[in-house]
Amino acid sequence: MLDRDSQRVLSRLVYFVATPSLLVDLLARTDVSDVLGVGFAIAGLSVLAVLVVYVPVARRRGRSMSHIVIGALSASYANGGYLGLPIAVYVLGDAAFAVPVMVLQLIVYAPLALSMLDLEATGRRPTLGALALSGVRNPVSVAAVCGVLISVLGIHLPDIVGEPIKLLGGMAVPGALLAYGVSLRFGGAIGTAHRREIAVIALLKLVWMPAVAYVLARFAFGLESHEVFGLTVMAALPTAQNVFVYASRFQRSELLARDSVAVTTLLSIPVLFGLAAVLA
Repeated sequence: MLDRDSQRVLSRLVYFVATPSLLVDLLARTDVSDVLGVGFAIAGLSVLAVLVVYVPVARRRGRSMSHIVIGALSASYANGGYLGLPIAVYVLGDAAFAVPVMVLQLIVYAPLALSMLDLEATGRRPTLGALALSGVRNPVSVAAVCGVLISVLGIHLPDIVGEPIKLLGGMAVPGALLAYGVSLRFGGAIGTAHRREIAVIALLKLVWMPAVAYVLARFAFGLESHEVFGLTVMAALPTAQNVFVYASRFQRSELLARDSVAVTTLLSIPVLFGLAAVLA
């Protein structure tokens, strides 16, 4: 029923309408001050550990800025919402394990990456002023700021406002999955492009990133075994479908994002079972 053009429409709908609505709804109901703890720090340091490995290698290979941004997201942007929350609630017994990852990605990581993509698309240099201006134009950044302000100021959205936002936000997950499914149909077989790079991305996402999180949680912060297990599992989650939505929105490195999501999702199954067997 859905042709190639529908993928663009769905991606734009998710990017401009559904994801901002989901962000406002989620952050408005989250006490941001409770999130900014050890889990947030470990999630951020784990992302940095991936970036310091991937970015220099990609630059030496002469990749464009947009390709580096999408590749970096593919190697470090975890599926905290679609997989992280269910695993945190039903396996780890506490949604608090997934929330810091989601907040970090939604209010810090994604806005910065999307601003970089916007600057590359418009041909502007990535100065601080240009990044700030791009952030104002970026619906994800604007929604993140609005959601944080609503939470910090203790504003209660009336139902006549909050319910439509919640309804539109509920479109984000199925919309992203439908757009991704259409890309599988028309984008060619998985792994036909960027094979070596996708292999590196999978290693960084599923091995290096959880290893860093484990070392930080176990030795740097001295957390208890259950917390170490939970934070390591969150770091080992596969690449989020949001990365493909972002790549599709700017029409940059879409196959890299699509295949990274597919490969890391499949390989994450034995990885997560292995972590459970060793750490739980």
